[in-house]
Amino acid sequence: MSNTQKLSVRLLRDGLTPADAVRDGVDITPWDKLEGALISLATLGGGAPKWARFLELSEAEKKKVFNHTAFGLVFFQASGRWFAVSFGMGHVKLDPAAFEQDFGLRVVLNAVDPKQLKSADVRTPDENTLSRRTQTSRGSDQTAFAIDIERDLVRGLAGTPKDAGFGSYVAGTDGLTLNRKLEIAELAQACADAYAIYQKTDYKTDFGWIDQIRHIREQELIDKLDAKLIEALAKAVDEGETEGIHLAFPVIYDPEKSSLIRYKGFRSWQLYADLDLPGYLDALKEREKSGYSDEDLRNHTVHEVDDDGHDCGGKWKLRECIVFETELDGSTYVFSGGRWYQIDQNLAKEVQEFFDATSKVGMPAAEADETEETYNKRVAGMDADMICLDRRLIKPTGAASKIEACDFLGRERQLIHVKDKTSSSRLSHLFSQGTVSARVLATDPPSRDSVRDEVIAVQAETGQTGYEDIIPNSGNDFTRGDFTVVYSVIAASDKPKLPFFSLVSFRQAARELHALGYKWAFAWIEKPKSRAKAKAKRSAKGAGDDAEVIE
Repeated sequence: MSNTQKLSVRLLRDGLTPADAVRDGVDITPWDKLEGALISLATLGGGAPKWARFLELSEAEKKKVFNHTAFGLVFFQASGRWFAVSFGMGHVKLDPAAFEQDFGLRVVLNAVDPKQLKSADVRTPDENTLSRRTQTSRGSDQTAFAIDIERDLVRGLAGTPKDAGFGSYVAGTDGLTLNRKLEIAELAQACADAYAIYQKTDYKTDFGWIDQIRHIREQELIDKLDAKLIEALAKAVDEGETEGIHLAFPVIYDPEKSSLIRYKGFRSWQLYADLDLPGYLDALKEREKSGYSDEDLRNHTVHEVDDDGHDCGGKWKLRECIVFETELDGSTYVFSGGRWYQIDQNLAKEVQEFFDATSKVGMPAAEADETEETYNKRVAGMDADMICLDRRLIKPTGAASKIEACDFLGRERQLIHVKDKTSSSRLSHLFSQGTVSARVLATDPPSRDSVRDEVIAVQAETGQTGYEDIIPNSGNDFTRGDFTVVYSVIAASDKPKLPFFSLVSFRQAARELHALGYKWAFAWIEKPKSRAKAKAKRSAKGAGDDAEVIE
């Protein structure tokens, strides 16, 4: 009887051979178990782990924890295509660029029982990209994973196949993980079955929404989009114009591994507290970099490092960390995780038209280099028919944490929320703040008393009057339709524009406010342009003319 084997399968890009798919130093030789197959067997590592040095272990003690990791790679053809099956750590010896992207995901989408999903990896590529993995204890449908079909990129899915003959478990991103009963002679057939499923369009029945954000594979189109990205990066380097470009980790990472970031590929020794575009631009400026090229995009890398600037965590190509949005020939495209995605034209049009139809209100302009905090503080002294409640927190009944009712309370019953578009906080957080506050004021009368208390306290400090009765106390009715939630965004741009995913978040927030009975509006707060500044930095230990540079 066949035993269940866990297979890790990848599909080589059409026209490539196994020699094109392995990293330097990997030897592949003929293997007689399958016709025309090739194999690579070796070990990784070979030494004591890093923590042995910290523990100051003796040589004898180090030998007790000597590391060796075995790996295997098998290449063979099925259905006229080359496949790679990896064992152990074999996948690290493969060149990701040689394989079909989303092969495993597409197989899972077509093969899985839509009511027996077990796990979902989702990425939301907005200003502060969110990556998350959601798992269930038993098979569930897609609603259990809270996938936002208008904002989320599904990078991986796992579950139980509809056809038990195909396997007992499938999971997929670029690679496919398949649990299936088989002997070695049946390996090629298993991959042929996977390839046949890969080519189907059955997924459209239950997962058709996944095409609202379509992964771009056409090389000619990718080249055009890459040219626009490089043009935007050159403008960021030379002029400090960063509109539409952000940096974000391309994977679900472990924040405990490192607290510092170093950009490599151009002899930079600077260390930064966060992965963000201002830090990268600052590092380039330190090296007197001007302009930007395709070679820069290929060669520059991001590393998690320790206090001395030495690698101690993940490392990625800069290309994989860029989040960028652009338009080409009337379509909207988003670059995330090193890949281009096309936004469904109808969806892009709908969210833009919704925003365009939203009432716009005026707010005092911001000064150069002002942050949200400094803007609010300065405007608070102007008494422009509003009182500042920034950082005046209240605690809703039964809540574990405090919230901010609004940044400003307007005389015309406006709940005004302010966010700096260039901050690391994503704009979707701004929209969430507005809906949370609105819900609390409408459903928790004691919270309204708390807001009134804060208003009275501010009036005592500023000399303003007449604001305490704008919010009814807990004993009176609260007419939601009398209030307008105003989302205000500080933007240093001649033609400010919300990114696509922020437009989606705004529409979702507005719909929730409508359901609660509120009105809503939007305000652009004009701000003079200034070059973005990096957060606190320092140089790697030993940096200088004699420092060792490993790029």
